[in-house]
Amino acid sequence: MGDWSNEINEARKKLRDQSRVNLVLPSYFTFKDHEAYVFDKALSFFKWDLRNVPVQIDFTHCQSANYQALALVVLYAWRLKSQGCRVDFKGIDKIVQSGAGEMWRMMGAPGLFSVAFNENQNFRSNEFKPLIAIRSHPDFKLAMEKAGEFSKEFNVEYINTLRYILSELLYNTLEHGIAFFEDEKSWNKRLPSLIQYTWYVKRDEIHFLIGDVGMGVKRHLSQAYPGIEDDEAALRKAIQPQISGTFGSSSDPYLAKNNAGMGLFLSTNIVRRLRADMHLVSGNAVLHVSPADTTTRLLQNPWPGTFALVSIKIDKQTGLDLNAMMAEFRDAAHREQLASTKAEDQGVFYLSIYNYFGTYPEDKSAAIKYRDRSLIPAIEGGKKLLLDFDGVNSSPHSFLNALLATPIKRMGMSAYKRIKVVNAKPDIRETIDFILEDNTGDGSDLLL
Repeated sequence: MGDWSNEINEARKKLRDQSRVNLVLPSYFTFKDHEAYVFDKALSFFKWDLRNVPVQIDFTHCQSANYQALALVVLYAWRLKSQGCRVDFKGIDKIVQSGAGEMWRMMGAPGLFSVAFNENQNFRSNEFKPLIAIRSHPDFKLAMEKAGEFSKEFNVEYINTLRYILSELLYNTLEHGIAFFEDEKSWNKRLPSLIQYTWYVKRDEIHFLIGDVGMGVKRHLSQAYPGIEDDEAALRKAIQPQISGTFGSSSDPYLAKNNAGMGLFLSTNIVRRLRADMHLVSGNAVLHVSPADTTTRLLQNPWPGTFALVSIKIDKQTGLDLNAMMAEFRDAAHREQLASTKAEDQGVFYLSIYNYFGTYPEDKSAAIKYRDRSLIPAIEGGKKLLLDFDGVNSSPHSFLNALLATPIKRMGMSAYKRIKVVNAKPDIRETIDFILEDNTGDGSDLLL
């Protein structure tokens, strides 16, 4: 009987091995390639259509990784488990003394399934590489305590500023990054979100990733703003003031009051002021907020849900006044909202160049996309254009021409009456005047 039982077990193991999907982490598993962020390379690892099959994730050949990219593997394993897959790992045991396996252990990631199914348990991470599951407000509190430990050497205002960014991003994933296990045994069990911190002491930088495999930005915002064209447009819209997917989706005044649509707007402006970088990835698009500009790119390999990656160069003596910054940003948002509402009432299309493109707008492809998606439909609908350059320090001819030349060409001489430019520095004003002249006369060329 024992021999027969052993044979059955061996046969089952052989069958599992034959049907098992092996996913091998590449030798370099990071978001950066020669100091430039290239998310597609890491995201190409994830296969989202696997269901009800055994999956092995192999760390053996991965000698170089970063903690934030590995944190996404935790979310991915939870998602596979949710889809009925049996997930195991190769190359993460203690005999492996270097590479991604050792980093995995430092984050406490081997306990990921215990954490997922026990709300009172969290990751046992190295103090300098904490990984925290976010499912509830106690987890939120734990994440903020860890942030305090990281920043205790900084001045009080710097600590408060970092905490504000973290709290807004954590609130977003806690409230809007909700996903559930799909299998019957764990029905209605929430898939956690997570945060991973790393302090690169030699570079004096803090990097953190907050991520989930929830509904994503586009689906969330579409609850209140149906008709959002794609993930790029959704990310652009998400960082504008007074934008929230909760508006219009609930009659609960408490929800409306507490989700006022300002979190990402304020956070991205603070990131600019800190001279930090934020990448927001959702669906098949990534938005990059830097001190210079705000850009979006399409991804070949999508992420179901959302993750934010923030990189901050630490300046322990930086003189910051969070209250003054917040007041400044809220005042700017209020002015923009008033201008936009007034413009709409008067049949005018209002565009804040700073809020949409940043301090130094230079991305020609982003200008063309916005032109085709928003400006041309506005002028074809008979609207005037109000272009507000408040907060913009400079912008090259190539960007301004890509944004405005086609609308001007279509309006002809009436463009002088239908386009109003406000708060522009002299060189920007002069460039726009040149573009107007170049595209309203007979025989003028249209440069794209």
